[in-house]
Amino acid sequence: MLCYCEVDGLKLAGEIIGVVAIIEGFFIYYSAKRERMLIFKFISDALWLCNLLLLGGITGAILNVISMLRETVFYFRDKRRFANSIFWPILFMLAAAVSPVLSLVSGKESWYAVLPALGSTVAVLAFYQRRPGLVRLFGSFSQSMWLLYAIFMLNYSSIVCNTVLLLSAVAGGVRALCQRRHEEESQA
Repeated sequence: MLCYCEVDGLKLAGEIIGVVAIIEGFFIYYSAKRERMLIFKFISDALWLCNLLLLGGITGAILNVISMLRETVFYFRDKRRFANSIFWPILFMLAAAVSPVLSLVSGKESWYAVLPALGSTVAVLAFYQRRPGLVRLFGSFSQSMWLLYAIFMLNYSSIVCNTVLLLSAVAGGVRALCQRRHEEESQA
């Protein structure tokens, strides 16, 4: 007997975009330079924006727009005077903190809408850092909050991606430690 399973086209499209984001996302925390981390993060957030719009994750979609603006400003932090103001991290943290209000008030999402807001607030601290090691450290907490949100949303591609990003942060940290050790041995 054949089994017919109806697949929601929007969910399928969202998950396919999520798979592309998984592959691209690995390079965020594995990158050795902050500028590359920000470029890869911007691309990743654009893909996740599409994914979450297709899956109905209102809070996540709003946070990805805020994140894309954040990465743009932070990319220019050392290049343009306007971007090197303490105003920006404060603004982005406030925007992330209030982002779940719309979905909570509308009843579209439950208490778990607070998780990515918390993660995004910490991500502001992560991507404001100039040292890649600190970006990875703060970013790991942020990704953990997004992972929990993905579990509640049953967003399978996001679950896989956030797991990959956490592993990428560990791999990038190990790579940086090995590089540092190699440089110290070379100088000795």
